[in-house]
Amino acid sequence: MTSEVVLMNRQSVAMAADSAVTISGANYLKTYQSVDKLFPLIDGQPVAVMIYNNAEIMSVPWETVISLYREQAGGKSFDTVDGYAQDFMNFISGNPELFPADHQDTEFFKHIAVIFTILAQDFDHQVLKFRDAQAGRVRDHVSSIFEFVVDQLLNDYDKSLDDSPRGELDCFPSGMTEQVRRRYKDEIGQLVDSLVGSLKQDHPTLTVSDTTRSRLHDVAVFSVTKDAFFEHYTGVVFAGFGRQDKFPSMRSYLTSSVVLGLLKHRQDRAADMKSDTGPVVQPFAQDRMIRTFLTGMDTYLRHFMFGETLKLSVNMATDLIGRAPGLSDEQRQTLWQDYSENNLGYALREFFGSIDQYQYAVHTLPIYRAIQTLPKKELGETAASLIKLNSFQQKVMNSIETVGGPIDVAVITRNGGLEWKKEKPEM
Repeated sequence: MTSEVVLMNRQSVAMAADSAVTISGANYLKTYQSVDKLFPLIDGQPVAVMIYNNAEIMSVPWETVISLYREQAGGKSFDTVDGYAQDFMNFISGNPELFPADHQDTEFFKHIAVIFTILAQDFDHQVLKFRDAQAGRVRDHVSSIFEFVVDQLLNDYDKSLDDSPRGELDCFPSGMTEQVRRRYKDEIGQLVDSLVGSLKQDHPTLTVSDTTRSRLHDVAVFSVTKDAFFEHYTGVVFAGFGRQDKFPSMRSYLTSSVVLGLLKHRQDRAADMKSDTGPVVQPFAQDRMIRTFLTGMDTYLRHFMFGETLKLSVNMATDLIGRAPGLSDEQRQTLWQDYSENNLGYALREFFGSIDQYQYAVHTLPIYRAIQTLPKKELGETAASLIKLNSFQQKVMNSIETVGGPIDVAVITRNGGLEWKKEKPEM
């Protein structure tokens, strides 16, 4: 994992990233603290790029991809940071030498194999749950359990958390789903057969209908075409100045793999400084301590407080209604239903709204005011300090140090361009 942050005020932008990377396997977990995640995008231009989550794209290091782009770009400039970002994405999509067709085919096969492996693990988990529940003989229900697991995964790809349909990504042309389905029909079929055959070794009574097989094909296709990034994606963050930018801008993207010559990606976040706006503080990846510093309260603590306050309110209201004299059971039920549907929700919103206002006025706003006026040197130091907060938390707690190592900082101004600070590794 990693911890990164972008700070922007009207004068400059600072980007900071740690250098830790964690490599894990079935029986091992190793952390290294010497990985570069922050790079100049184009030589001589006031724009930098940093990556998080996955250090490779289709088995090629992102550092290599960025270096090849820098060589190809040859110092060219764009009017906006958005223009730089789009040109970089187009370089990956329109570059058959970088990712030849056979490479794309291999990576697609590997990607679907991982998806089906995760599905198989979920199936095993559901089988164990069924067995522990003693709801019947497992052998009589394995087919239904498998259909349930497939339907759940397909639903995740097909619908968002609010149950609205997921669309295809804007980076793909209309009909991309059907193009992928036709192109990789045989390969997906082979993987489906392999999955089913493997599961039948442990569950001989498993039968998979044609409908479920068709849904497995949908899962494979949707995993690369739908607006969902459940796979091992990479976050790519651009920040700096375009030719026509008076103030700095930031664009971040989620990226995955190249499919049929096109990079799966979508814009994740965007921020543009203006003359009448406050500073931008945008953390990425592991950001718990940064957000705690900015708000004055840990997010998990806030969620716990909400739950405890809800329980307290419900218990108090239940007790008062129960003690009220002269009410029938039906009247008590009506009174409780009216209170829970109207007054309780309003009271909780007002209570936590007041806490939010206090937090922002007393804690967050003074920090933002300070960041708004920081000179470039101090802005860079502040960005590095925020990363160190995450690192320090892991050092003093009983957890794997997935944030740490030397911190790289890029400070960018319109006149001075990109200035680089790299901490020396501890000896």
